[in-house]
Amino acid sequence: MDRYVLITGASQGLGREFACQAASRGMNTLLAALPGENLEAVCEKCRGYGVRSVGFELDLTDRESLMDFIDKVNSGYQLSALINNAGTGGSRRFDEVPLGYVDTIMKLNVMATTVLTHELLPNLRRNAPSRILNIASLAAQLATGYKTVYPASKAYIKQFTLGMREEFRHMGISVSLALLGPMPTKQEIIARIERQGAIGRWLSVSPAKAAEICLDGLERGRRIIVPGTLNSLSFNLLKIVPDALRSSLMSRSVVKNEIGDGR
Repeated sequence: MDRYVLITGASQGLGREFACQAASRGMNTLLAALPGENLEAVCEKCRGYGVRSVGFELDLTDRESLMDFIDKVNSGYQLSALINNAGTGGSRRFDEVPLGYVDTIMKLNVMATTVLTHELLPNLRRNAPSRILNIASLAAQLATGYKTVYPASKAYIKQFTLGMREEFRHMGISVSLALLGPMPTKQEIIARIERQGAIGRWLSVSPAKAAEICLDGLERGRRIIVPGTLNSLSFNLLKIVPDALRSSLMSRSVVKNEIGDGR
């Protein structure tokens, strides 16, 4: 039976690039995205590379829909890889955000990734050697005010992924973590990068380049993948900067460039 790579958040941005580039490398794709995001167009582009591509429209934060999706995948497809790309975040004052905003971040970034990995693991194990790629952020290295629970959710993904790598290495499953920097995927993010000036532009990596680097790293079984030379440098520098200092500097930057200091 043909094997597939499953990619979440595949209708736009980095997820779309993952789908198209995986297809260009000869991989069949199972693509998941929210309804109404023209996912079928991405599937068609993937098929243009001569591979099979199947789309599933669902809200991964809805547990019933998520479990139904998992059942369809496990009963109908053999997986060679899982790319947990779907995620969300933002920069807002924690005391002003509605609870639903926090709930969505936790359900998508933490729970959906965890549940998908747990429930698809038997499928991946049957088809070993196989691979898992979890998408996190350099924000996982930074406790940052005004980013709500986003950095905390990505810190969870970091520890979860690296722990799984140790646990699954004897199962024939290679697990990789991607730590991403600024990426121009939406107009609001592009505007934020521009407000950060030269530093934002230097750190920015296009979705196409990030997907290429991540897929190369996944195929090579790399433990941690950091797209972009300057992002790699930042990753290493963050290891030696004291926590309190880097947290303070990053929080001030968020206020200046994203929140506004109207208080």
